[in-house]
Amino acid sequence: MLKLFVSDIDGTLMNARKEITEEDVQAIKEASRLGVAICLASGRMYEEITKVMEVLDTACYAVCQNGATIIGLDGEVLRSNVFASELALSLQAATKLPGFVPVICSSDCNYVLHATEHTERVGRRFLTPLQENPQLVDEIQNGLAVTKFSIYGEIPDLEALLKQLQEQYGDQITASFSDPDGIDVMPNGVDKGAGIRLLMEHIGVSADGVACIGDSFNDLAMFRACEQSFAMSHSPQAIREEAAFVADTVGSAIKRLL
Repeated sequence: MLKLFVSDIDGTLMNARKEITEEDVQAIKEASRLGVAICLASGRMYEEITKVMEVLDTACYAVCQNGATIIGLDGEVLRSNVFASELALSLQAATKLPGFVPVICSSDCNYVLHATEHTERVGRRFLTPLQENPQLVDEIQNGLAVTKFSIYGEIPDLEALLKQLQEQYGDQITASFSDPDGIDVMPNGVDKGAGIRLLMEHIGVSADGVACIGDSFNDLAMFRACEQSFAMSHSPQAIREEAAFVADTVGSAIKRLL
């Protein structure tokens, strides 16, 4: 019996125009009405995810920033994972390269060192504004907690950067593509799957009572945590092959489950 339903946001619940269909809204409301706990799992920070909850008009758990922070129904932090300051400073230097737009994330803000036309373009995909902070490196040295790095650029360059970061930092980080033109870098052991497992323990449900849906590589760990996993039909083939099922919409997946 379904106890927990987990949905990715971008490319899954929300389209590129930041729209959520009425079909999906009503399906989530119906699942919640029947006693199914709803969780939104995203690379976005909690402040952005709450804006999605407002559209759904449904209380949701949140796996934020690909698992860096897990938030309960009443907004309490169930777990928070951050980089050690030395590692955060090293990653900041390693990702500050020509051709890339690095965004440095805390639990409640997304930063860029300097605002440019490129950061403005990237910023349009966020639900809250990027904050320019030229003193960010000093603030990290003085204790600002960094939860995630998001780096945007051309796909071949990002593939090379991802390989370089994995070779350089090994098991100190978890990194993957989260957008077609973006990679996310989190602390070791942080991913959506780990976040969902913690939430399952918190709620008291087993994997056979959990279903999830997503569309990108940062959703694969989530697929492995749930017995019933759905890939969006527009996902890359490698994503579809890892899921138990394929669905055109979140609503259609929920209807199948219910």
